Amino acid sequence: MTGNPSPPSSAPLPASPISHGLAAALFAGVLAVWMALMGLSLQRAALPESTDGMMLAVFRPGTSDAEALGAMVRAGGEPVRSTWLGFAWVARGLEPGFVGRLKAEGALAAFGELPVGPTLGGCTATPVDAAKIAATKLQ
Repeated sequence: MTGNPSPPSSAPLPASPISHGLAAALFAGVLAVWMALMGLSLQRAALPESTDGMMLAVFRPGTSDAEALGAMVRAGGEPVRSTWLGFAWVARGLEPGFVGRLKAEGALAAFGELPVGPTLGGCTATPVDAAKIAATKLQ
């Protein structure tokens, strides 16, 4: 013995044949469950067709601003503002049945007011009703 340790073996470890397949299957399963729950949540969050008032109107992706504006006006409402998504608009309908008319004009769905607006930026959000937020006193 010379006192020199033998060099470590540099042979690669054999890869487990199921490691990547199992990870991919778990990812696919989690993604499928998440998509199903998100779809159910969106379906339940959609406003009934008889609703009026302020709402988020969602159109098909790729819908032009002119088409969305025209649909909101023809439905008897008024566009309030666009969102960063491009195919979702904040709209106001003053007469009952606005959501039904909006869907007849091509909207996919309409959702009620959220505690934060659909325009999010990092850690900040634009409140839907700035007056309500300003009136809230933090202690």
